[in-house]
Amino acid sequence: MCWGVREPKVAAIILSLLSTVGCTGMTGLMPTGPSASLSASQNVSLLAPPATQAPAPNVIVGTVNPIAAGGPRCYLGMYSCQVYAFSLASDGGVDVMLAWEGGQRDMMIQLYRADLGLVHEDLAPRTGPSRITFRRPDLGAMDYELRVVSLQRETAIPFTLEFSHWEN
Repeated sequence: MCWGVREPKVAAIILSLLSTVGCTGMTGLMPTGPSASLSASQNVSLLAPPATQAPAPNVIVGTVNPIAAGGPRCYLGMYSCQVYAFSLASDGGVDVMLAWEGGQRDMMIQLYRADLGLVHEDLAPRTGPSRITFRRPDLGAMDYELRVVSLQRETAIPFTLEFSHWEN
């Protein structure tokens, strides 16, 4: 006599019973925390930079003037902006916070590699404060620019920019 299962219904019932028996035996055990190998392999970028490597944040209080007032232009030359340069001598990252007086969509911030183009661009959410916060922990060693861009072409907008950068 052959012991192979030839009926699809019988095979489905057997598989169902095996998976039920296999999964019900350990329901009383719950994990109490991550395993040592998992926590040791977590991405370091999720952690704050060590205090010894993170300089005090740069705090800049400024105003982006209307486009008619002259000054730097960003976003394909269509909007007024203020540009702030910084350099990383080795791989690292940057923390940025931009706050302003006005509507949530009046400003945006851009992070550029000085010679290669846009790395990050951000707008504030449509609801909530007029504030943008972001962290980029994956920057290579080179020169960068933070560009504070006013999307209001005819209104001066005061702002506060805080940023700090660190090297790994």
